[in-house]
Amino acid sequence: MLVLDHDRAGGYWGSVYVFTAIKGLQVIIDGPVGCENLPVTSVLHYTDGLPPHELPIVVTGLAEEELGQKGTEQAMKRAHTVLDRDLPAVVVTGSIAEMIGGGVTPEGTNIKRFLPRTIDEDQWQSANRAMMWLWTEFGVKRIPERKDRKGGEKPRVNIIGPAYGYFNTPSDLAEVRRLVEGIGAEVNKVFPLGSHLADVPKLINADVNICMYREYGRILCEALERPYLQAPIGLHSTTKFLRSLGELLGIDPEPFIAREKHTTIKPLWDLWRSVTQDFFGTASFAIVANETYARGIRNFLENEMGLPCTFSFARRPGVKPDNDAIRQAVREKTPLILFGSYNERMYLAESASRAIYIPASFPGAIVRRHTGTPFMGYAGATYLVQEVCNALFDALFNILPLAATMDKVEATPARLHRQLPWDDDARAALDRIVEQHPVLVRISAAKRLRDAAERGAEQAGDQRVTAARVTRTSLVEG
Repeated sequence: MLVLDHDRAGGYWGSVYVFTAIKGLQVIIDGPVGCENLPVTSVLHYTDGLPPHELPIVVTGLAEEELGQKGTEQAMKRAHTVLDRDLPAVVVTGSIAEMIGGGVTPEGTNIKRFLPRTIDEDQWQSANRAMMWLWTEFGVKRIPERKDRKGGEKPRVNIIGPAYGYFNTPSDLAEVRRLVEGIGAEVNKVFPLGSHLADVPKLINADVNICMYREYGRILCEALERPYLQAPIGLHSTTKFLRSLGELLGIDPEPFIAREKHTTIKPLWDLWRSVTQDFFGTASFAIVANETYARGIRNFLENEMGLPCTFSFARRPGVKPDNDAIRQAVREKTPLILFGSYNERMYLAESASRAIYIPASFPGAIVRRHTGTPFMGYAGATYLVQEVCNALFDALFNILPLAATMDKVEATPARLHRQLPWDDDARAALDRIVEQHPVLVRISAAKRLRDAAERGAEQAGDQRVTAARVTRTSLVEG
């Protein structure tokens, strides 16, 4: 079976993304030349991979002789000499090294082994185990009972999940931190990104954990034996999150929520009541993204804001998405706005669609390192509505004629010409095709297809407009 498109990376990528995110740990990639370049320069995720100048990472560079005869142990020793021998190191195996039993740690070194299982696991499954492995290897063996806070001491919260390789992490992390600190709590640790290996035992000092993503991090949250919440996407979801967090921490979140209504989320009301409000009930959206975003964004825009959703596909750990079904949905249920990855952008281009594409997932040639583009929290709710409003304006722009080109179109025939009659099934075909377009652009689409069908029939010398002519025209005109 031909795999239509890559939608995620294998387990090797997930473990590399987690291990390189934590300070104090050196990473050895056991694999042929080029295995280092894949995650570091990010072929699959293009422009938003690892920062190559910061990482203590090296590849064994297996040659054909080592792959077929000697194995990888000597190559690993050779690679280890490049690193600091006094610091801990972990070896991860690529798929080729896994197949030949690679990753065996040489005697007399402080190298630890982690098997990414890149052949049978995807990056989220492997990242889930890698985070738990860090706790097992460098955490505490027994978690003590949480002590009562001293007078004036703020409650502490861990944010579990931020690592490399996940779309929009810097912005979402900044917003979740802002929410935690806004209600009066303190961020204990962000793990693994931003933490040091020596700080792993300090994860037990938190009263509550926040799991950033649904794809990975939950097994560590459960192992830490503290209550944990899922990071929120959406307006009402964020309010519920803050109230739950406040209840667990013994903090009143209401003053912060009240301030947010007059600051962070005030633009949301202004945008929703602006000139675009007439379009919200008829403009449609769709989303194809990792489960965290697919569930969160759909719930926010559809259930909380009332924007119709034509389809939603969530990429879940361990489940291969049906890209053929996604491609068909893009073609047959085209929304006005499509949140997705580069794959979905290609599907739009294939169908000559005028839908507005908004990046919301890897893979894709997209950089999201700035902290000002969150999808999570109150700031994320405002940002998403802003993006929707801008997309609506873009959609209107796409159907308006440009002044420079208005005189270049064919002249409208005078009424003296004979109008071609339409078969009944041709009119029915036109109606079916137009109904597939978002309401906002249906009038424009109907006029464009009707004129093109009649023009094509006249040029071909046909006496009537047939259903076959309408179908052919729709394929050309999109």
